[in-house]
Amino acid sequence: MNRLCGLPISLTSALFCCGLLNAAARGDSKERPSTYPVVTKISVSGLKHTDARVVLQFVEVQPGETAAGIDTETIHNNIARLRIFSEQRVTLSEISDGGACRRECELLISVKEKFSLYPVPVYVKYRDTEIGGAFLVESNLFGQNKGGVIGGLISNRGWQALAGYTDPHIGYSRFSTTMRYLTGRVFLEDATTTGLITRSYTLMRHDVQTATGYETRSHWFLGVLAGFRSAAVIDASDVKSAMNANLGVRFRYSGVVPHSFFQQGFESTLDLEQGVAVLGERLHVVSSATAWHYSPFKRQFLSVLYSFQWSEYPAALEQRLGGWQGTRTLPALLIPADRFTVAAVNYQYAVVSFPWATFAVLAFVDGGAFARDREAATYFWGPGGGMRMYLSQITIPALGIDVARDMISRQLQISFFFGYNLQ
Repeated sequence: MNRLCGLPISLTSALFCCGLLNAAARGDSKERPSTYPVVTKISVSGLKHTDARVVLQFVEVQPGETAAGIDTETIHNNIARLRIFSEQRVTLSEISDGGACRRECELLISVKEKFSLYPVPVYVKYRDTEIGGAFLVESNLFGQNKGGVIGGLISNRGWQALAGYTDPHIGYSRFSTTMRYLTGRVFLEDATTTGLITRSYTLMRHDVQTATGYETRSHWFLGVLAGFRSAAVIDASDVKSAMNANLGVRFRYSGVVPHSFFQQGFESTLDLEQGVAVLGERLHVVSSATAWHYSPFKRQFLSVLYSFQWSEYPAALEQRLGGWQGTRTLPALLIPADRFTVAAVNYQYAVVSFPWATFAVLAFVDGGAFARDREAATYFWGPGGGMRMYLSQITIPALGIDVARDMISRQLQISFFFGYNLQ
């Protein structure tokens, strides 16, 4: 026995001391298994234009490291969120026989790329508004999962041009940025829920907005918003031109994953913005948008959407309701509002599918309230129905028709769009 262990200390201490020394003599106090599952190979197949780092950024192990911490489902979902692949599969298997991972394993990621560069024609028809145009969209710029869009619209109310860029993983980090520039000359009309026009004017818009921030591995995002909004009123004496520099913060959680022909999961965004007036009144905005998508049965999706905004806007920069989800019972883009709260419940059922597209029917209920300046709130709600066509290579509708009736104003609203849904 080691002499140190024979010192006149307590019996418990002596036994503990001897145990440590004996363990040291053996080299280890614990029985270790003879082998560990080890990742000896990581492979990616199916890439044609995409850099392999776009996919491998979600793999946290290197060849030679243990396979115990690999979660293939998490890797699959993160790759699916990129939305640049129509198919993705992640497997961890034994190299020798392709069975379950036991000793020497291969992590194999198989994908099928979507078309990343494509022209998108746009046609939108509301009761009082008709819009046409085209955009050139790149969703995988330089094979680095960066996005870009440029294009324009012409309507019976004027014209607009848009350019945008997004980098969801700057330098393969967890930082991202989005930039957008919108300009145009537009004829606007303010209306009531019954469609009665109360005011009209023409303005020239310039709008630059950016959002840059950091997203955690659990999909929480914190970012900084910055931008510049300008609206020069051309032919109205009672609407003043406005120009604001804005700065704010964005909080977001996104757990939405593409599923079948649509998507499922929960996401929510909260924006806080403060403006510095260069011309006219200043703005400040508190806004939020939340969505939950769920597939209760095969080929069916239930969506619950909610959004609100509490703000002070110069009249020329006010948000316009109507035609988008939650406000489909209102005259499209004719309702100005500083404050609103709207909700929508959608239920979709895929009636027929082809290799290139899925056709679904839609039933929905929209409702909410809105106000501007110090006016009393106006309420609305109503049911509706429609149709959607989802292209297999694009995750948003390519063709849609909505018919909705407001139960308070008793007005019927019909909208049709082809290409990207502008709202």
